[in-house]
Amino acid sequence: MIKHGVAAMLVALVGGFALAFSMLQGVSLSPIPVFLDVEIPGSTRGWRIFHIGMLMNGIMAIALAFALRAVTVTATGAALVSWGVIIAVWGNGMFYLFGMFAQNHGLSLHESPLGDPSLAGALAFIPAIVGAVALTVALIVLLLGERID
Repeated sequence: MIKHGVAAMLVALVGGFALAFSMLQGVSLSPIPVFLDVEIPGSTRGWRIFHIGMLMNGIMAIALAFALRAVTVTATGAALVSWGVIIAVWGNGMFYLFGMFAQNHGLSLHESPLGDPSLAGALAFIPAIVGAVALTVALIVLLLGERID
């Protein structure tokens, strides 16, 4: 879980560069006086959400890894927590990434007040729902674990 948390934070760093380049409307290699007039796909708002969301996912995974060490759970329970958190981290990441390209922001698989369904919306929605269920199971297992004194 810790390594997945760190990996998520590295992905967030890449998203931070995409955010900066989106804001600058091109790739800047400052302080080197190089600027490439490149259109960054997505939106500045979407890259901000991706950057911050993946940082928070990384922190969540690391924090819950340490929380798992503070309670007694079965081996199956520990596996449920670990896999639940890992699935949530990357499911959320897919939600942030693909949601910025979906008219409905990946919040449903059908037409909604936000817009029509799309492949990008499905690629955002499905992993997010799977991640939400997996994280819910992980948190319940942690909640039911006995505290180690």
